[in-house]
Amino acid sequence: MNIRMAFLTSAAAIAAASSPVFAADAIVAAEPEPVEYVRVCDAYGTGYFYIPGTETCLKVGGYLRFEVYGGPDQRGTSDWNARTRAQVQFTAKSDTDYGPLTGVIVLRNNGDTASTESTLDSAYIDIAGLRA
Repeated sequence: MNIRMAFLTSAAAIAAASSPVFAADAIVAAEPEPVEYVRVCDAYGTGYFYIPGTETCLKVGGYLRFEVYGGPDQRGTSDWNARTRAQVQFTAKSDTDYGPLTGVIVLRNNGDTASTESTLDSAYIDIAGLRA
């Protein structure tokens, strides 16, 4: 039986080596195009970026302030308080025939240990020297 197995194995190896073997075409995934998610907008200064799909530039800025103070309260005992202020400003600019069209929205949040207050500090549109 060993001779028979050796003969069948060698016959299969010779048959496999003599017949051409064609591999299936490999599936090649197309390389994705590089996407530029954030493009810098140089036209209006530093900090502006193009909104994807438009020619409008956007700048997001703001600040966060935290303050702690202490001292005697109205009863004469020691007391302390903490206050915070957060402000976010969105500025969008786009070119028109009359010059740059600018839109600004400023949101502000004030808070202390007792309460908090959110406000729309300012919002306006500016074009050709006119502000509304």
